[in-house]
Amino acid sequence: MDENTKNLKIMIVEDDPLIRQLYEQILSQKGYQVICVAADGAEAIKLYRQLEEKPDLIILDFRMPKKNGFEVSQEILDYNSSTDILMISGDPLFDRKAVISRGVNIMQKPVNINILLQEIRTIVGY
Repeated sequence: MDENTKNLKIMIVEDDPLIRQLYEQILSQKGYQVICVAADGAEAIKLYRQLEEKPDLIILDFRMPKKNGFEVSQEILDYNSSTDILMISGDPLFDRKAVISRGVNIMQKPVNINILLQEIRTIVGY
């Protein structure tokens, strides 16, 4: 683990409790600071706004209750356009062009953890 990893703050937004727990556990073990975890889109927006220290990266599921990942990413980027977001989707109807046009990074489910970790390093620039 290097100094960059220790300083990187991540927010996880995932409605599946097993996947949410897996992301949190693996990222924490790899030395990342998981500063916030949300189980749906509405909770994600609420918690994001309450955070004094904003995350460096948000890992965001696409298909969730209350607000989907696209809606969440739009609201967060409207609030802070420099936020890095990695949206993960297993939905075949997922509109990749609309998401990419907003500057959101995309991964397809199922997620390979090693590829996820590499994507995180690529997005944050180390």
